[in-house]
Amino acid sequence: MEQQFKIKGGSVEKSLNGETELDLKAIAKEAWNLSSTTKSVVLHGVLLLFFIAILFAWIMQSILGITDLNVVPQHMIITLKVAGVIVTTPIIATMFLLGISHSVGIKPRFLSILKNVLGSVLVILLALLLAAMSDIGSIIGSQISVLFGLALLFYVNLATGFSIMLLIEKRLPPSQCVILSMKVFHKYWMPLSLFYLAYYCCLFIGALSLGFAYIWIIPFFVNMKGVLYRELFGVKVLGVSNEANQSETIFHA
Repeated sequence: MEQQFKIKGGSVEKSLNGETELDLKAIAKEAWNLSSTTKSVVLHGVLLLFFIAILFAWIMQSILGITDLNVVPQHMIITLKVAGVIVTTPIIATMFLLGISHSVGIKPRFLSILKNVLGSVLVILLALLLAAMSDIGSIIGSQISVLFGLALLFYVNLATGFSIMLLIEKRLPPSQCVILSMKVFHKYWMPLSLFYLAYYCCLFIGALSLGFAYIWIIPFFVNMKGVLYRELFGVKVLGVSNEANQSETIFHA
C-alpha cells in the first residue's frame, strides 16, 4: 500500500502574507450544502452539550444548593467554570474536527473522533488557557470601562478562535496555536468578524425559537468554520492508494 500526504485548501504561509482570498458568500453556500448531509453527526455534540448543561444545573441546585449565582463565592464560580471547560472541551473540539473533516469530503463518526480527543490533555489545557485569557482581558478592560472590558473579551475569543483547531489538526504547541490564530485573525479581521457576528446573531435568533432553529444553525456554522479553516490554514490529508481503491482518502489529525 502506498501512502501519501497532501494539503487541501490554503496554506499558513499565504494567509500570514495576506494572500488568501475569503469569499464568505461562496464559503457559506458550501457549508450549507455540507450541512444537508452531515447535520445529524454534528447534532450528536449539540445533544451532549445540552445534556451536560442540564446535569450541571441539577448539580448546582440539588446538590450544591445554588439558586442565585450572585451570592456564590468567587472561588466556587471559578471551580464550576473550570469543571465546565474540562467536561465540554472534548465535545466542542470534536465538533470542530468534524467541521474540518467535512470540508475535505470526509464524514467520520462522532464517537470515533470523540474517543481520540478524550485522550488529549493538551486540548483541555489549551481551552483553560483561552478561558483564562478571556477572563483576564475582560477584568483588565473593565477597570477602564464595562464596554472596553466586553470589547476585550470578544476580541480574545475571536482572535484565538482557531487555536483548538490548529492544535488538533496540525499538532502545534499550544502557545504557537494561539499566536498563529491571532496573527491570521489580524490579517482577515473584517471577514472573520462578520462571520462571528453572524454566528452570534443567529444564536440569538435561535434562542427566540426555543432552540429549535439550532438544528440548522449550529451544524451550518460548524461546517462553515471548518471550510474557513481549510482555506486559511490548509488541511493535511492522507491519501491511500492501492489496487482495490485508487481514490480513498483518510483525514489525518
